[in-house]
Amino acid sequence: MAEAKRVLIVDADPDARRRTAECAGPRLACTGAATAAEALGELRSDHFALIVLDLMLPDLSGLGLLRLIREAPETARIPVFVVSAQASEIERVLAFEAGADDFLAKPYYAPELAVRVRTLLRAFDALVQPSTPVGVLDGTLQIDAGSARVAVQGRRVPLTPTEYQILVTLVAEKGRVVRRRDLIERLFGPGAHQSDRAVDAHVKSIRRKLGAARDVLETVRGVGYRFCEPPAALAGHTP
Repeated sequence: MAEAKRVLIVDADPDARRRTAECAGPRLACTGAATAAEALGELRSDHFALIVLDLMLPDLSGLGLLRLIREAPETARIPVFVVSAQASEIERVLAFEAGADDFLAKPYYAPELAVRVRTLLRAFDALVQPSTPVGVLDGTLQIDAGSARVAVQGRRVPLTPTEYQILVTLVAEKGRVVRRRDLIERLFGPGAHQSDRAVDAHVKSIRRKLGAARDVLETVRGVGYRFCEPPAALAGHTP
């Protein structure tokens, strides 16, 4: 029997941690943390397949913890699912820009949380075992499908799981416009309750991380995004 995937639930409310663990289902091994310090301690001592994070913590904001998770090489690629009562449009956008892979408002519908947790875990499994190989593009943008790692001119780019999936989806459709809603459905499944703003926030973060190659992602106003080949001058440049 396969070992249960481990999930870290970071929430100051013990009842909320228990409900989230119950919704996640018996096939997942859930560990709770009430503070950012506890969460960081758990992440240092164990490996987790997913982090479920509330934004209201007593010692550090959830966004602050999320940024620390994304900055540390050993945790940067763990999917993070934000579940929070702080669910305004700006809070959602800030969470996605900080590196969240999904966001669900409290109070939530328990079956929806269960479905979205499973969907995010499946997306991560596809990331670490990609079915569509992608290789070096003009010597500028390198995507190693075997390890799901991205580099620009030899410099490692620390994309989150969702950011990586968006990038490789656009690369696979090179030259074609991919609508925002199509990106959402490819990432989270048909009928996913994600807003276009979430995709925009992810793409903004990808561009920031790509640096010199940021223009390979073109915005088609009112429609979606398209991957374009890097300019010849950039491809020939060495850092």
